[in-house]
Amino acid sequence: MVLMTNLRYKTYSIPSHANRAISSWSVYRDVMECDVLINVPIAKVHGLTKLTLGEKNLLGVVKSPAALHSGINQKVADLTSLIRPNLTVVDAMRILVSSGPTGGSLSYVRRKYTVIASKDPVAADSRAANLFGLIGADIGYIRAAAAIGLGKMRLAGLNMHTYYV
Repeated sequence: MVLMTNLRYKTYSIPSHANRAISSWSVYRDVMECDVLINVPIAKVHGLTKLTLGEKNLLGVVKSPAALHSGINQKVADLTSLIRPNLTVVDAMRILVSSGPTGGSLSYVRRKYTVIASKDPVAADSRAANLFGLIGADIGYIRAAAAIGLGKMRLAGLNMHTYYV
């Protein structure tokens, strides 16, 4: 197993689109060069973006993620256009519903016994938002990613799997 701290960063250009907020960013080279990338976020509330789901989870593989916090919603969409997971698997067995991202009490955790899997990170995040009583359009980075064509925010007719354990 390679520790993330040992990986090297490389600066990559963000694909051009009308709403782009960043033109390049440093990402772990191995993430960009791997054969298959599976993104496995744990669903939780977040004070800045409302929720942390698959797209926002990608901040874990970039250099200086805190520098993205200003205008974060479009920047998360920009990173999603660059870092394209082959599969997003949202772990919603237990979700954090208050005081995220760090929590503070077990009373803030709800058992949902759910796993969501999709090749479309926008759809996976949209479906996971439902577990919090929200829809995809309620989350800025989901709206931004859908607006630039990175996936489907509307779930009707999509091939996505939700597992209840």
